Amino acid sequence: MSQAFRKTSRGFTLLELLIALAVTAAVVALMFAGVGVIGRSAERNQRVIDRSDRMMVVSQWLGRKFDTLRLLSRRNENTFVNFFSGNAAGVIWVAPLPERGDAGGLYVFRTNPLRHQDGRVDLSIEAVPYDGALMALDWSRALRETLLADVRTLQWHYQDGQTGEWTQQWDSAKAQYPARIRVEIADAQGDWPPLVFPLVRAR
Repeated sequence: MSQAFRKTSRGFTLLELLIALAVTAAVVALMFAGVGVIGRSAERNQRVIDRSDRMMVVSQWLGRKFDTLRLLSRRNENTFVNFFSGNAAGVIWVAPLPERGDAGGLYVFRTNPLRHQDGRVDLSIEAVPYDGALMALDWSRALRETLLADVRTLQWHYQDGQTGEWTQQWDSAKAQYPARIRVEIADAQGDWPPLVFPLVRAR
């Protein structure tokens, strides 16, 4: 009986121990690799969510302001022109701030690229209180806010409602407003889907 006990209670050989250690190391390595992949996926997903949130904020803010655009004119020397103009860099228009309620009032808004010394470009919003058709546009006293930081591409386009053609120049002397505005934006992660805003009030 003692002989049988000695046969069944022998220890591991060195080869078996090495194999067991190798298998354990492989399992641990796979576990750490899986954790790393999960961590990178979570970080990538968070970047996608943050970018989608930025797109939504920019689109909703511009959409609200263009929806409430006011069809006003201003005096330019001896003639009256639409209080709306745009080019490839940005657009000027009049809208209320805030959009609803009795507080606030009409403001003249201007979007433009804000360039920094380190080469970064932000999408900036400026606003001055609307003071009638004879007001002088003094942007030195404007309220300023960064709508989107670190923009790589920023191009504005305007659609002629009569011809359907798009242009990057809309002069205030034109008799009508554009039917739509399209903004092309790219950030560090690439191009955004184009943002298109119909000017319902201008029809």
